[in-house]
Amino acid sequence: MSNPELAAARRAVPEIEAADNRLDAAKELLAEAPHAESPDAAREAVITKAAEDFLSGVAWPKDIGKRAAKAYDDADAVLVDRQARQIAVRRAEFAVYDAVDRHTEDALTYLGTRLEALLSDARSAFGIVGDVSTAEAAIEAGADVVAAWSRLRTLVDDVSNLRAAQWALLRGPQVPGTPAHGGDWRGREWLRAGFGHVRTLSPDEAPEGVRRVLRDVSKRVTQEYLRWLASRDDAYVPGSEDELAGDVAVLTTPISLNDSGQPADYYEPRVRPERPGRPAEIYPHSQTPQLDYAGPTPAAPKPNATVADEAPARSYF
Repeated sequence: MSNPELAAARRAVPEIEAADNRLDAAKELLAEAPHAESPDAAREAVITKAAEDFLSGVAWPKDIGKRAAKAYDDADAVLVDRQARQIAVRRAEFAVYDAVDRHTEDALTYLGTRLEALLSDARSAFGIVGDVSTAEAAIEAGADVVAAWSRLRTLVDDVSNLRAAQWALLRGPQVPGTPAHGGDWRGREWLRAGFGHVRTLSPDEAPEGVRRVLRDVSKRVTQEYLRWLASRDDAYVPGSEDELAGDVAVLTTPISLNDSGQPADYYEPRVRPERPGRPAEIYPHSQTPQLDYAGPTPAAPKPNATVADEAPARSYF
């Protein structure tokens, strides 16, 4: 595996490490499988050799059938052996797929702990380097600064590999036998937008040089990025794709403030002020409802409104 941080994260999870080891053993077993021609070709070769020998004066072999059948069986045995080893490799590949799929969060947790260690080391190195920004200036500053500068260069590579490993794990394992991952992964846009580096800051708010690194799909980081990341206390590795989705939602959802200047909570129950009432409109033709027709007719209510005149109908003729 070319990414040492990804390899270390997989080794840190016993289930994934065991599946990887079984796959390596199966691949080694397949590489050691003997090669042979096809059974049909092996049988045909024996028959052809007997015919050529007979035409050159050699007596016809009485056991030609047995020879041809044995050549076929031997070649077929080699072929079946190779096929069995190929099946072992394929099943080991699916076992790795299942192990990574079930334990991705454990591997991401390891990367989070690893990032904390790298950033702690980076803070110490930056404390020694100070404002030095070039290798030439580091050489002039002395041996301690040179050593710290060299350490920072190594840390840049380590963090680059760690971020690449982070996204490889968040992307999920590739199904064995498929040419490439599908194109429907929701995290692709988050990667391109620069999320997944710090928990509480939108990529748009990062310094320009850092923002370019955040949105670099290759995830090759710079010393400027490392200094910025080491200066923050919210640098992290998302523990899962769902956790990253929640962080992105928080950073991209507009915040509304209430009358007190605090973030509005639209789910908090609140009592609305009572709306002032208004008297009913009573027209001259209105009548008081009569609930009991056995009694006298109630007096008409006192009108307080009049019916407006209808708007004149326009005629264009």
